[in-house]
Amino acid sequence: MKWIFFLALISVSLQSVAQLPASGKKVTGPITTKRGIALKIGDTVRFGEGGLADGSYQHIYVSFDKFGQKTAHLEEGYGYKYAVIKEFREVDSGNDKRYVALVRPKGGISVNFRAVDLEPAMESKEIISVNGTAISKLISRKQI
Repeated sequence: MKWIFFLALISVSLQSVAQLPASGKKVTGPITTKRGIALKIGDTVRFGEGGLADGSYQHIYVSFDKFGQKTAHLEEGYGYKYAVIKEFREVDSGNDKRYVALVRPKGGISVNFRAVDLEPAMESKEIISVNGTAISKLISRKQI
């Protein structure tokens, strides 16, 4: 009887460890993307149109737990809506290091934050502005 209880306890423990959220070091303070765009918590970003054929987003995910999973892309219907940045995470390291912003779309009732892979989302125009200024203008200002 003790062995059955012990095995049940181990299986429950292993299952709870398997459900931990995706890794990524939390970043405090403002960040600057590789293109020179400075972002901070509380900034407002505006979604563009989804980059996939069905209208869903290629570089925006339903939550950070699902970040990078091909089946967890944000569905269509967020085009031209605003979202507030709540947190930043740093993923990978070295030259592959990139930032993910956890955002909450305005008017949404979801508990989970949406995870935005910042550089590719801006490059593919899935994110089109920050605080009301177009990404293209933010980039050209930094290069002057």
